[in-house]
Amino acid sequence: MSFLLLRPQGKCAKSALALNNADVSTVACGLIDTQLDHNAIEQLPAKIAGLPKHVSHDIYVIVTSTVAAEQCIKLKDTWPVNIAFFAVGNSSANILQQAGLEVVTPQEARTEGLLALPQLQHVVNKHIIVMKGFGGRELLVDTLSSRGALVDEWEVYKRVKITHPESTQDWQENQIRCIIATSGEVIQAAFEHFEQAWLQTKDWIVVSTRTAEIAKKMGVSHIHISRDASDKAIIQCAQLYLTRARHSTEL
Repeated sequence: MSFLLLRPQGKCAKSALALNNADVSTVACGLIDTQLDHNAIEQLPAKIAGLPKHVSHDIYVIVTSTVAAEQCIKLKDTWPVNIAFFAVGNSSANILQQAGLEVVTPQEARTEGLLALPQLQHVVNKHIIVMKGFGGRELLVDTLSSRGALVDEWEVYKRVKITHPESTQDWQENQIRCIIATSGEVIQAAFEHFEQAWLQTKDWIVVSTRTAEIAKKMGVSHIHISRDASDKAIIQCAQLYLTRARHSTEL
């Protein structure tokens, strides 16, 4: 295989299958996973019950991941009618839409794209709930707060490192030409799990300029940036990488 895909464990098999079906030879390894915070989830019904229910006071709910979206739809019958849902990416949006909820998604499937939406420009005194994992980037909350919004963070899961990661198939280091990483947490976990010198010699595909900067700080020098972390975007970036590599070899 040519690629080693590093993303949260729950998405590894599906993403690896998508890449291999697109003739992008890939093995996936989950170095981190998500763990639901059951105490936080148990508090959600009471939090929802305490929200204003007047249509004149629209409330925005932003889900930042598929895990957050799944918790959101479990309570879909308890949300007041004045809720407007937003999702950072299409995978999260699809979960909400399949449950019958209307959702707004940005064209650029990342925090920066979400913050560029017209609906989130003038939010003074707007009540915005961000359903997310513990920790992570603060750009979304900080920016919305700076725009005058009243922001609540509803953290419903934690990211945990996997003690004994499993890959979707057996592989050797010399089989890997390029490493694909879908988050900064995954990059950091890779440098804690694999040999640093080996990681630094590989080409990398990452999903944003922010994750590219994290990889650079780790000593990676050959970096390609996918437009986002979706399977479709990663496949297109990997195919372009392979095309360029073949062209370089022919020259």
